[in-house]
Amino acid sequence: MSSTALENLPHDHGKAYASDPPDRKMFSSENQDNEFTWNSLQETDDTLDKRYGRSIRKQDIAEITSQLAIMTRSGVDVASALASLANQCQRPALAAVLSDVHESVLAGNPLSTALRQYPDVFVSNYIATVAAGEASGKMSAVLRQLAQVQRDEIRSRRTMKALLTYPLLLFVVSSSVILALVLFVLPKFSKIFEQYEMTLPAVTQVMMGLASEFHSRWWLWIPLFLISIVGLFVWRRTAAGRSRIDLLWLNLPIISSVYRPQIVGEMCRTFGLMLDSGVPLLEVLKLTRQAIANVHYKELLSDMQEAVVNGLSLASVLQSSKVVPESAREMLVTAEGAGNLGEVTQLLGEYYEEEAEARMRQVVGLLEPIITIGMGLIVAFVVLAVMLPVFDLSTLAQHGR
Repeated sequence: MSSTALENLPHDHGKAYASDPPDRKMFSSENQDNEFTWNSLQETDDTLDKRYGRSIRKQDIAEITSQLAIMTRSGVDVASALASLANQCQRPALAAVLSDVHESVLAGNPLSTALRQYPDVFVSNYIATVAAGEASGKMSAVLRQLAQVQRDEIRSRRTMKALLTYPLLLFVVSSSVILALVLFVLPKFSKIFEQYEMTLPAVTQVMMGLASEFHSRWWLWIPLFLISIVGLFVWRRTAAGRSRIDLLWLNLPIISSVYRPQIVGEMCRTFGLMLDSGVPLLEVLKLTRQAIANVHYKELLSDMQEAVVNGLSLASVLQSSKVVPESAREMLVTAEGAGNLGEVTQLLGEYYEEEAEARMRQVVGLLEPIITIGMGLIVAFVVLAVMLPVFDLSTLAQHGR
């Protein structure tokens, strides 16, 4: 996306203006002339074009959102900003989406309605937040917050991937070396040992037995391994499997120290951004539940939603929750009573995301020496299985002289 987008604005200003937001009645379910409601954000249109969802990156959406925020902040109307962004966009798929959204806005639709044409590109909580910005007249501020949240999420994921790259690479290389020794090097030595009819050490017999079993019945073990992997993925998609695995992530001694703050941070940031932007609480809970992957946090948000429907406070659910840290529970309960839940949840989200990143660095710092030592011990075990009989052969050769 070129930085000259502001200099190439078209003269047709369209109908959607940042300084003249849509009437709040447009976003009310009681308006008979406009059928757009918060719940309509979840509807699915079979005619929607879903060709571009996979080819557009989150980074692209973050850049578009940031530039749109700058333009609307400068007083440029939304339609003209979209036209300029579409003209300057270097990615054909994203340019096509922006052009269609621009045409829809020119036709008199709110930006949030235009974005609904591409649910694979713009997720439901994104659209709901934009709709809240339109209703409150704070489009620029809401877009700026959205862009910041997206950039933070992308940065966090990149940091996590960068931290995990070396341990994973070390594990893969070490495992490959071990397999090569067991499957190709050890069998060659076994033929030599058989010629001398010598008694092999127990460790050598175990390793040679494993190598011989794989060589003779590879047609069984390889398909069995592949079937097990496929079966695990299929089981993961079932309700019981997903619940078990998500619970495992929450309770594993080392992994949980990273996973818990990461998912709590993600939940709080999403919740706080929408609530602070003016999205109704029930819709915030629904959209946050859709955005969170872990089943147990989905259940928590569902219980919170049910409590709100029944006229109860969020505190009635949070106080008995086991998946939210105690300190976070106390702050959320206090914030609900003080009426600043949106602000506090965003601050909590930032804190826990930073904590997750810091703990990830600590875990990776521990994993690297553990993997190195563990793989070194396994390699030493394999080498020992080969060298012990070799030492015995050299002793026999000396006695033979």
